[in-house]
Amino acid sequence: MIQPLRVIVTGLASGLMLAGCGVGLDDAPLPIPPGAVPSLSAPSTVTPSPTATLTRAVRVWFVREDGLVPVVSDLAAMPTVDPSLLLQALSAGPNSEDAERGLRTVVVDPITDTPLVAVPVEGAVTDIGSVIVVITPAVGALPPGEQVLMLGQVVLSLTGAGYSSVTFVDEAGVPAAVPLPDGRLLDRPAVARDYSSLIIEL
Repeated sequence: MIQPLRVIVTGLASGLMLAGCGVGLDDAPLPIPPGAVPSLSAPSTVTPSPTATLTRAVRVWFVREDGLVPVVSDLAAMPTVDPSLLLQALSAGPNSEDAERGLRTVVVDPITDTPLVAVPVEGAVTDIGSVIVVITPAVGALPPGEQVLMLGQVVLSLTGAGYSSVTFVDEAGVPAAVPLPDGRLLDRPAVARDYSSLIIEL
């Protein structure tokens, strides 16, 4: 049960020992063949390539039976994605194809179909990269197992997108202790390993 809690040249020294390398030395310098050295005034034909932008796929986690499975979303992390967009993706639930595979979301109230979690309009991410997530009172009405699955969806999705952890608070901004899969209450920011036991191996 969720309860409120008040409380990281090199030196170029080759020596050019040509004689010792079996290369013969001429008594007089030889002229350089014409065209062997390109004109310094000639324009370069090499154009710099644009800097590559590294992106990676973002996975969101949905419920299947009593565990969680990842689904690749159309969001791209560079290096992180807006946490509110991830929560919206979780609230929207799986697409029809994934739903046919038995996937569902528990990040919405089953009665009102409204999201059970949100991020503050301001200050959604702390200095250490932890996402602040507000949980609504309706979460307390969920069965304990559904609460854990919902928290797991949020934590695995946000940390997988590049955030260090998730700090859950109530609507008044008070840090909340949240249940773990083993029934214990977590009184610190949640990290991926806290809910990794929910992952279903595909």
